[in-house]
Amino acid sequence: MPNDGRQASRLRPAAGPPRIGAAPGELAIVQRFVNTLDIEAGTDELDSPAALTTWLERHGLGVGPGRPASAVTAADLRRAVALREALRGVLRSHAAGASVGPAPGAVAGAGGAGRELPGIAAALRTRLEVSDDGRVAVAPAGSGTAAALARILLIVAEAGSNGTWSRLKACSAADCQWVFYDRSPTRTGCWCSMRICGSRSKSRAYRGRAAGRAGTSEGDG
Repeated sequence: MPNDGRQASRLRPAAGPPRIGAAPGELAIVQRFVNTLDIEAGTDELDSPAALTTWLERHGLGVGPGRPASAVTAADLRRAVALREALRGVLRSHAAGASVGPAPGAVAGAGGAGRELPGIAAALRTRLEVSDDGRVAVAPAGSGTAAALARILLIVAEAGSNGTWSRLKACSAADCQWVFYDRSPTRTGCWCSMRICGSRSKSRAYRGRAAGRAGTSEGDG
């Protein structure tokens, strides 16, 4: 899996306290879905219909019984990637709204790909499911990739209800955008790693201020 090394370097071991940056429960599936694209490393786990099939099956979102891997088409892959990037647009806005201010390159709002999310969601079908004890829940309708993507959005909906969705963020560094879960009490985290992306951002800001001061001094001279 292309991102294993990167994740290992940013997260604590599974034992002990919750891992830094790791989302709780099923929200971790959404985190891993968006992180199938590693911008910094230039790798993409969803680079073919077969790769999408493998990823969905690995995370319990398979194409469904009796449906071969070939049932996942190029159109399914395009829709999955579109959903991934739409979610990234929203998650970037979560970090950009932090009171400490975004790093260079962050968007100011959901914008961009985030605007495509309503259209993608409208094409995915759901149904009401009633358990034997009368509990009613929303579930994906049908099977295949569309049902898997609907399940991802239902996880997002649940996270919105329980207050965890706003803590899932995409790193404000434009050359990173790695999705992390902000466990800080103030919810103001905007970098996936203060040591890596945060340090880079502060260094860039310092160089920018230094260059501005140098330019001002030369002008005064």
